[in-house]
Amino acid sequence: SNAYTDESGLSELVNAAGEKLQDLELMGQKNAVRDFFKELIADSGKVAYGESQVRANLEINSVDVLLLSEDLRAERVTTKCSVCGYENKWTRRWKPGEPAPAAGNCPKCGSSLEVTDVTDIVDEFSELADKSNAKVVFVSTDFDEGSQLMNAFGGIAAILRYNTGV
Repeated sequence: SNAYTDESGLSELVNAAGEKLQDLELMGQKNAVRDFFKELIADSGKVAYGESQVRANLEINSVDVLLLSEDLRAERVTTKCSVCGYENKWTRRWKPGEPAPAAGNCPKCGSSLEVTDVTDIVDEFSELADKSNAKVVFVSTDFDEGSQLMNAFGGIAAILRYNTGV
């Protein structure tokens, strides 16, 4: 009789398939990060990294592959002064469980600033990528190049469709 007809055999098969998929996914991540490093070293101009550079390229639809570290915890915070209208956007990187910082005082008039919007960077960038048909790869830090992506490039990088000069 077939070993896979009983339930334990079936779960074994499913587990084996799951592990294969994980291996494939990790291989996909490694290849994507290696492609990024290749273009970077070749100085082709077809890479971007860091939040502002990658955002600028996402906005002009030039990103082919967006690389985001699985360890990336960042929010785009908008603060506004209700007295003089001063507005500021800044990025907060945080560790899980950290309290939100106070918005502080307006640099123009000294009144208290209010937080008017908080957007998760991963959500924001994933949406921008979807709009421009860029492929999004979430990169684990469990392998060398993956942790380099997080530590050296802030967990945000992109392979571009062409050299944009942005």
